[in-house]
Amino acid sequence: MPLLGYNPALAAGRLTMNKTYEIISVEDDDDLFALLQLVLKEEPVRLRRAHDGGEALQLLSEAKPDLLLLDISLPDMRGWEVLDKAAAENRLAGVPIVVLTSHSEPPHRLIGKIQDVAAYINKPVRPPDFRDKIRQILGLD
Repeated sequence: MPLLGYNPALAAGRLTMNKTYEIISVEDDDDLFALLQLVLKEEPVRLRRAHDGGEALQLLSEAKPDLLLLDISLPDMRGWEVLDKAAAENRLAGVPIVVLTSHSEPPHRLIGKIQDVAAYINKPVRPPDFRDKIRQILGLD
């Protein structure tokens, strides 16, 4: 007979009670960010936004997120530059990175592999697939 209040998933470390996952989304497209908010609204996440690379680096200097959603084409620098600068200051150690981009060319995917991104998602984003990938990466499945 199981112990009262015992949760095997919690005991195994696969589930945390009342955990809110911090996600930084580096996205300059207002419509896409609104879609990401809508898709993740039922998930235990706090989605913070950076409109460009400089703002992303500022947010990363304030606190380490549980996940970084990163666009490659930003107004002030490439997303890859954000990763390089943040890594040089050890701001992303252990943080999974999901690249959201319209760049599906092989050189970009290769850079993603070199940068050790957790997922490379092409735009336009398919909401169910996006949500499932985020849940998987955060261990919510």
